[in-house]
Amino acid sequence: MSAHTKQHRTDFEDESLCVILRLPNSKKVSYFIPSSRRKEVEEFLEKQSEEDDESVRYEILAKERIEKHKKAGLVLRGMRYREGFSQKKLAEKSGVTQNEISNIENGKRTVGKKIAIRLAKVLNFDYEMLLS
Repeated sequence: MSAHTKQHRTDFEDESLCVILRLPNSKKVSYFIPSSRRKEVEEFLEKQSEEDDESVRYEILAKERIEKHKKAGLVLRGMRYREGFSQKKLAEKSGVTQNEISNIENGKRTVGKKIAIRLAKVLNFDYEMLLS
């Protein structure tokens, strides 16, 4: 089984696995997983493909991260990485403070509609993804 590995500029300069999911509404969502978890991800995907040929919901794949960072935090971080923005750059362009962005990404703050709209406009995605 092969996994797509992509390096991203982060504070840690760490390689990450990029898992791209095609959602039922035909949108693609990317998740970045530390390369140290590669074997675990591959084993999980192989097990899922053995059980049935159905798609695997991203909530199952990212269960631990969703519990820790909340779904909105993972979506925001993924979209920010996709656009190549640092938290500082996103803060400057959206008018949302870097501290607020960090708190959202780390599951310490919920996202209201106004902030979701501002962030989504800068990052080019549907703001409702931060609210659901």
